[in-house]
Amino acid sequence: MEAIAHEEFPNLARLVEITSDAVVVCQPDGCVLHVNKQFLSLVSGMRENVIGIDIKDMLFSDTFERSEDHRLPFGVDGSENTLMLKLSDGSFIPVSVRSLMMTPPKFTGLSHRPPRVLVVLRNLEEQYAKDRRAKRLLSELQAANKRLSGTLSVIMSTVGSEDLSALLDTVLNKLADTLDADGTTIYFSESGGFKLRGASKGLAGEYLPGFIPYGAGIGTYVTREAHACRFSIAPTTEPRGPFSAVFYDIDARVSTPIRVQDTPPFKTVIAAPVFFGTQVLGIIELGWKRHTTPRVSEVRVLEVICDYLSIELVGLVGSMRSQRVAELTRSLNQMRDAMFSLEDRPRESRGQIVSELKRMLSCRICPVVFDATLKSYVIDFEGGSRVALPCSVDDAFFSSKAPASRLSAPADVLSPGAGATQPDLKNARLVRVDRTTKMGEWLYAHGLPGQGVFIDMGRGAVLDAMSPEHDIADGEDSPQAGGATAGDPSSAAPSSTSLASVELPDASVRMFLLLRDGTQEPIDDMEYDYLLRLVHDLELIETGVRSKKEEQRIAQTLQAGMRSQLGRVPGITSDSLYSSATKQALVGGDFYTLIRLPDDRAVMILGDVSGKGVEAASMSALVKTALTAYAWEGRSPVGLARSLNSMLMGFSRVETFATMFIAKIDLRAGTAVYCSAGHPPTMIARVPHEGRNIAAEVEMLSVQSGVVGAFENMVYETGSFTFEKGDIMFMYTDGAIEARNAQGDFFGEQRLRDLLLTQSLQGIEGLCDNVLLSLDEFTGSVLDDDIAMVALRFDTGRSDAL
Repeated sequence: MEAIAHEEFPNLARLVEITSDAVVVCQPDGCVLHVNKQFLSLVSGMRENVIGIDIKDMLFSDTFERSEDHRLPFGVDGSENTLMLKLSDGSFIPVSVRSLMMTPPKFTGLSHRPPRVLVVLRNLEEQYAKDRRAKRLLSELQAANKRLSGTLSVIMSTVGSEDLSALLDTVLNKLADTLDADGTTIYFSESGGFKLRGASKGLAGEYLPGFIPYGAGIGTYVTREAHACRFSIAPTTEPRGPFSAVFYDIDARVSTPIRVQDTPPFKTVIAAPVFFGTQVLGIIELGWKRHTTPRVSEVRVLEVICDYLSIELVGLVGSMRSQRVAELTRSLNQMRDAMFSLEDRPRESRGQIVSELKRMLSCRICPVVFDATLKSYVIDFEGGSRVALPCSVDDAFFSSKAPASRLSAPADVLSPGAGATQPDLKNARLVRVDRTTKMGEWLYAHGLPGQGVFIDMGRGAVLDAMSPEHDIADGEDSPQAGGATAGDPSSAAPSSTSLASVELPDASVRMFLLLRDGTQEPIDDMEYDYLLRLVHDLELIETGVRSKKEEQRIAQTLQAGMRSQLGRVPGITSDSLYSSATKQALVGGDFYTLIRLPDDRAVMILGDVSGKGVEAASMSALVKTALTAYAWEGRSPVGLARSLNSMLMGFSRVETFATMFIAKIDLRAGTAVYCSAGHPPTMIARVPHEGRNIAAEVEMLSVQSGVVGAFENMVYETGSFTFEKGDIMFMYTDGAIEARNAQGDFFGEQRLRDLLLTQSLQGIEGLCDNVLLSLDEFTGSVLDDDIAMVALRFDTGRSDAL
């Protein structure tokens, strides 16, 4: 049959052998006459097994049905048909079929022979595979474009961020969207572990570990590996204690058990550390709630984001810590106010301090008291359940002291003055408790929170300022903390002995445990310093209250006398005010005086001497007396500053210095000269009134010089200004403009200037009180420094002299 095909179509037989398609020549009834090598390769068959068979036995419909009634399974008009080709092994592949009817040429002399059918076949499996590869490449390209655009979007939208919460919200949500993840979290490295600081919106309502201690969980693992890792999380087949799941490092093929409370709400996680140099700032976790294998490219995207975030976060984390320090400082000042202002009302003071401690530290406060029935010290947990200590207090908490500070934290920032150090305690003792200490492990084993701080106030301390109401089993006195011993072994077991309704006498509760559970972070260094200073203040109440009160009376007497001597000068109406930073604070070095000179002249002085208490008040009195004497000698403001500088430089205490504003006023001429020595700029309010139709404005006196008493060769400069009738000169110490609100913002010169512009229109009476009221509203009545303010209204001016 193949010879016949060569005779009828000599050229066609040669052409089909060089084409790349599979070709079959058959009779109209389907009998195969000729095939090329490509067809044999396609069906994986031998030529002798193909020639002569019916093509209808090889080509079937897409439903695998054979053509009936002797019809060919395809058209012969050149149209494309999709059929299933049966291979020699009995399997099928999809093929594209095109066919034409051919008549033998007349010159061969065989024109009387029947026509033949030329069938061309193309394997669609290869085309389908190419299409699938193309779609996969397109999908990967689209995913890559999305990852690139998402990464750039994260970076561009957070450059220069000043708000940490907004930065984290943007990064986490865009990161989850970019990588089609179910959620993203970020943990910051804190003292003792990793604390949750942010989560994407998709995790709302999900359980998320709030704090993961070092040595546990995914955070510790990736920190040790120092690179991003892919994890699969699954329940463990054999639960052991608190470990109910494992996380499996997909690349390293390592399984690690994980506690229930440390398990994220994902089945697949990419976790990456955020490093700044060698310091770990935190951990980012990107997760899916299904088991999958994250692409390596997704890991790279997360690493790029982490590298970028390390730069942005290092500044914002520092700012966040500064805000926390400010919160703790503000809280400490409030408790100091409560301790001193409510000294005669201990119950009210006690309640405020306990409430503030719980709010700031999120901890439980558990007294440690002696139980005469058990003959042992017990922890009064949650106001009723008593657990006896296994040994003496010293052996339990102080036999192996935990370090007071594990890190080089900025403990000094809680100090009220620059360069201050941690206070020395005379009787009280503090020690940290956590799972690394003997007592912390014991607490954990007894089902109690195992981390916090133990406070022993020692003898003679007024401890019930921190204590809620507690009862004891009987009226026997308790032994001293250091000599306390546990009773027999049975008495060391947990006890829930009912308590008699006898109120504990004042000062008898001297020991406390401040505890946090395992889902919270340990007490960090800033919080430890906060407690240390609070305990120091409580100790001062007991040991130093008399001397402090005497010192305060002396200081207040000194400065009350100074402030009452704001002299009366015809042609000038004055208003003044002095406010201490805290009610209990000793009066500091702020002072002011108005001196009347002959010929309708006057000298106004407002200053601030460094230091606090009696020493500062005494120095203020000395400075004020010296300046008054120099003023009566007729010296200029610059001359007064120079003379005082020489006097102060002669003292051996070279750290004593002062800032001040000195103005010499000529009421007849309506002019004044001044020297501002390291002092905030004085303001002149130009006020409209009857006969003076002007717009209200405030002028800043801008000529400035250095402080007085710091350097021997300090140069002082003279400034000058003119005034009209009704103008107001407003002077203040730096406590006014350096007052901060809860967010840490300064009140600042501009706010003070705007405030003076409006308040001066209401006249001078009560002007300083109104300014102080605005400062209280801005700071929440928490001032960090003393404030002195003086306002002078000129009742005559330059126009009167003309």
